[in-house]
Amino acid sequence: MNQLAVKEEVCFDTILKDVDVMNNMCAALMKTKHYAAMGEAGLFAIVQKAKSLGISPLEALNGGLFYVQGKVGMSTELMASLIRQQGHSIVKDPKSDNTICILQGKRKDNGDTWTISFSIDDAKRAGLFKNMYEKYPAVMLYNRACSMLARQLFPDVIKGCGYSLEELNEIKDSKPFVEKPPAIEPIQFEKITQEQFEQLDDMIGEDKVYRDKVMKLLKDHLHINSLLDLPEHMYNRVMSGAQKNAQDKLKQKEDTCKESIELVSE
Repeated sequence: MNQLAVKEEVCFDTILKDVDVMNNMCAALMKTKHYAAMGEAGLFAIVQKAKSLGISPLEALNGGLFYVQGKVGMSTELMASLIRQQGHSIVKDPKSDNTICILQGKRKDNGDTWTISFSIDDAKRAGLFKNMYEKYPAVMLYNRACSMLARQLFPDVIKGCGYSLEELNEIKDSKPFVEKPPAIEPIQFEKITQEQFEQLDDMIGEDKVYRDKVMKLLKDHLHINSLLDLPEHMYNRVMSGAQKNAQDKLKQKEDTCKESIELVSE
């Protein structure tokens, strides 16, 4: 076994042991009422994400991270903390007030900057201006601006946890947009004439079995209940079938008659 294979096997074993440890931790936490409310899947997801972020599992479980319908989110306090721990900066513009929050972010590594704003008008357009927005507008505007800034300028820091609890709940409650297909107007076909109907009706004749078969096909495929409603472009096709059926019936009669004559001759 080469060295690469050995390293991969060791790494895989380490991962399995790590998962086993986390499962045991989650099982122990599930015994407490507070953590049991998060569900075993939520506990596992939060603990796993806490490890990848390099933070304490208990810090994550006690308000730092959230789990909503399979997605882990993060409080804006933790977002700002992790971003600043990496040496990056977030500054609130002095123009910010209870109607708008403006945040300016700057990366330490390459100097990239980004400015984000979120206002009461933005909240109203999104249907958010109610409850907490009315009571604590400055806090709610900051939370939304912070998560937007984190997703756009510091995705490597938050590692996929760029939505706050409020945003995750909005995503959960929102109904997916399904575009309604355009209404399809039924295609109107010109029907056969009275003369064509009489010709077809005569050709089918008194063969009830064949007539029922024809009407079933017309009902199933064309949704019509009378030969009079047969589309003109289908006339030749149905007539050809009726003619073939009549010929087959005639041949069958001739064969039967021939057999009878042969029996009598014998």
